[in-house]
Amino acid sequence: MPVPIPIAILGFSTFDRKALASYFQLTGGARRRYAHVLPLDNAELVIADADEAGVLELLRKLGRVKDALFIGAAAPDEAAAWMMRPIDQVQVLRELDAMLARRDNPRSSPLPLTLPSSLGRGALRTIGAYDLPDPPSRRADDEAPRRHPARLDPVEARRREREALRRPQIAPRVLLVDDSEVALHFLQRQLQGYGLEIDRARHSDRALDLLTHHVYGMVFVDLDLGPESRIDGLTLCHQIRYRLMHPGGRPPMVVMVSAFHDPVDQVRGTLAGAEGYLGKPLDLVELDRLLGRQGFYRQLSPAASGPRPSAPDRR
Repeated sequence: MPVPIPIAILGFSTFDRKALASYFQLTGGARRRYAHVLPLDNAELVIADADEAGVLELLRKLGRVKDALFIGAAAPDEAAAWMMRPIDQVQVLRELDAMLARRDNPRSSPLPLTLPSSLGRGALRTIGAYDLPDPPSRRADDEAPRRHPARLDPVEARRREREALRRPQIAPRVLLVDDSEVALHFLQRQLQGYGLEIDRARHSDRALDLLTHHVYGMVFVDLDLGPESRIDGLTLCHQIRYRLMHPGGRPPMVVMVSAFHDPVDQVRGTLAGAEGYLGKPLDLVELDRLLGRQGFYRQLSPAASGPRPSAPDRR
């Protein structure tokens, strides 16, 4: 068996880091095997969070930008590879394979790689030897192309970074899905401090109905939705991410909330399309970090600012 190729993961939330590391454990067969290592010096390749401040600067100081796959809104020109969120297991592994192929055979063209047949016959295409359009340089909903702050004047770059961190990246409306009224009330109280508009659903049918009529930035879904729901939290997450038509044109970020702390459950949530994971009892520090990455910050005076009223669940 070949020696696993060490990969370092720089930045990201705890949930994303565990999910990325789990991708390596799920590989097998003819595919190269990778292993997550903590010391950056021991890694041959790096997966870096392009949206986290300080990551690019650190990689440049260490001379490792050319070894990095950046995941996020933008990446430097000298990066080895770049992909946008949401994080997709197949694309991550494909990009790592391509990086190794270019490193091991710098003068040869990469072999064409076929996308999985599970995507459907009409979606099949190949990449590598064939001409494909360049990857998008910005998100579809951006008003203008985005330049990485490192290419600007340092003072201006720091100012823009601070502004970007304070600016919400998604719609300021969230949906909470849980069969427990106590859990819904507690999570709602915590989120009201961030000035968010909050809707609640106690079963899957109500959640799907709200999702087809309103634009949400985030959906918090409990793993176990109880006997009143026709589907569980994982199935609901998959439908939200991959099957449901959303009024806003793109699916919201799904955060799984569960009393189960088994890493397997977190991996299952990632494969279903979840981009975050919160345990019960609720970790308020992790919640604050998760919301902060989306540009939402706890208001210093919630009473003075007046949180928006929630839409009651009458069903």
